[in-house]
Amino acid sequence: MTPRHTTLERQWLREGFSVWPTAGRFVSTLARIFFKQDGEYLTFRVEIVPDHCNGFNIVHGGFISTMADIWLGYNVAHLLSKETRFATASLNVDFLRSVKAGAWLESEIDRIKLGSRLCHASGAILSGGRPVAAMRAAFAVLSQPPKNASSKIKRGRSTVSGYS
Repeated sequence: MTPRHTTLERQWLREGFSVWPTAGRFVSTLARIFFKQDGEYLTFRVEIVPDHCNGFNIVHGGFISTMADIWLGYNVAHLLSKETRFATASLNVDFLRSVKAGAWLESEIDRIKLGSRLCHASGAILSGGRPVAAMRAAFAVLSQPPKNASSKIKRGRSTVSGYS
């Protein structure tokens, strides 16, 4: 049984967001994540509840780091062929300010580079339009994409093809 949506989540649904369809159980045990296509990239949102907070009643850095890994990875997966398999090779999160329960987090992707061996992604996690964390990740490609697929560099909303 799916829990009822909160007031904030109902607002997001009206704004065109949908619940992210997770394949495994890990993500769904952490939080209900919402997403919306934003140009080439996906924008994610999550409402912060007390379970996401540490002993100081602010969002735990581990939760923010997990969201960074998930949100960057899902954006890379969104741009790769469905057959491509990859794993996080490195993740860097710089914490910029604290957030309390009742607020919400949103992803903002600013750069993705797809390569034949490594894919890179970066962006920010925002709350109330203000940066909470800067995030960067590299993902190791475990299985090669089809040979006819070209590598791309993504910068903002523009694409440069033929780069690997």
